[in-house]
Amino acid sequence: MEEVSLVVMIEVIPGQRDAQLDLYRKLKPLVDAEPGCLQYTLFADAANENRFVLLEKWATQSALDAHDVTEHMIAADALTPTFRTGPARVIKMSAITA
Repeated sequence: MEEVSLVVMIEVIPGQRDAQLDLYRKLKPLVDAEPGCLQYTLFADAANENRFVLLEKWATQSALDAHDVTEHMIAADALTPTFRTGPARVIKMSAITA
C-alpha cells in the first residue's frame, strides 16, 4: 500500500492565531500516537500570521480514514469554525518516482 500525504491549508480570522496554535498543541500528541501516523506538522506562513500549512503523512488510506473519525478530530472539526475563515483546503499529494 502507498503512503498518503496531505497538505492542509488553513486560514484563521485575524486575532485568532492563538486558537489555531492551541488546538494544534492539543492534537499533536494524540494524532502522533494514532496507528499509521507518520507526520503531523504545522507550519506558520512567514508572510501572513493568519495562514498555516499542516503536513500530514499516513502509512495507509485506512489509517487516515480511521484518523478522521477519532473523537479528538470530530471535536476539533466542531471547534474550528469559531476561529477559521472557512474550511481548510486539503490537497492529497502523490509522490513522483524517478
